[in-house]
Amino acid sequence: MMFNIENKNNQAESFEDNLNDSVPDKKILKQEPQTENNPTMIMGLLKNIRDKFRRAFVFAPASNNELKNRMDEELTAVEYAATKEGVDFSRCQMEKVVEAYQKGRKVEFESFSPYLSDYDLSTGKIWDDKLTATDNAGIVIGKVLRAEFPKARLISLYDEYNTELPDTSNPRGIPEPGAQITLPDETKRTFYENIKQLLKNNGLISPDAKEGGEYLLISESLKVKDAEILINKLELNGNIERDGESIYFINPESENPAYRRIQLRTKAGRWLCEALDASSYIKPENLEITHLVVLPNHFKEQQDKVWEILRVLGIMPTNYHNIFFDENNDPEIMAKVIQAEINSFRIKQGR
Repeated sequence: MMFNIENKNNQAESFEDNLNDSVPDKKILKQEPQTENNPTMIMGLLKNIRDKFRRAFVFAPASNNELKNRMDEELTAVEYAATKEGVDFSRCQMEKVVEAYQKGRKVEFESFSPYLSDYDLSTGKIWDDKLTATDNAGIVIGKVLRAEFPKARLISLYDEYNTELPDTSNPRGIPEPGAQITLPDETKRTFYENIKQLLKNNGLISPDAKEGGEYLLISESLKVKDAEILINKLELNGNIERDGESIYFINPESENPAYRRIQLRTKAGRWLCEALDASSYIKPENLEITHLVVLPNHFKEQQDKVWEILRVLGIMPTNYHNIFFDENNDPEIMAKVIQAEINSFRIKQGR
């Protein structure tokens, strides 16, 4: 028994030594042309870091919080290397998106997915001249994506589910923990129509565009049924843990060791965005579509969690790409950076 303990301690020490071999200095990464311009290498670095810490998590479970902080520091250094003018390409292999589009494969992009709670909750109206910084950037970036990928389908996963307000329909007049406000169907319909008109006004979809073809607007509140289908599918694979009304996604083999347990539904029965977003990909045809999702930086953790679920569903890394942006930066500059990234791979391929 003593031998086993010492052996394990020796292994733990070797992992500690390995952890001390940190990624290169941020400045070095930024100055290295091959690293900065090769997203495959960038994603390889991210994978190597996660792999290293996955092993460490096993040997030092009591120090998981410290290990997670150290892992986050290394991941952040790589993200820094892949960021240009506030746009983080670390989770995007743009050459794969360009290649898929040029070969005539199905490509979908998402950059504008507004929350009703940011606008008029009583009517569902979006004020065109008062878009949030996130939504304004999403529209500006969306124009570039439409121009560069004119035959791709625009996706907008709009949210009139997460209102984060007490449910005023409670007959006792007492706010339920985690309850959502009850919105009239007319309010939801107005919000939907405003989104569609906003996309048309900005040229992201054509005036006579048909939904399901050139674009697809997906309501998060209508994804609840799909979330239940997703849970059933994952439960058959042994990836679901239940605790009362709470539901968790469980995967000991997660790519990121920090996300081996992901909450999908709260104890109040409210579905979280991780479940609603992932449920959009349960259809088999999504395995063949290249998805490009552009979101502000604060969605990184949420999207990393979604990716862990999509991996189990069979979505390949070459078919799912995230670009993140700093919503405090000039959206026009960020859009040009994304456009330049797309065109750089067209030039390299001689097309």
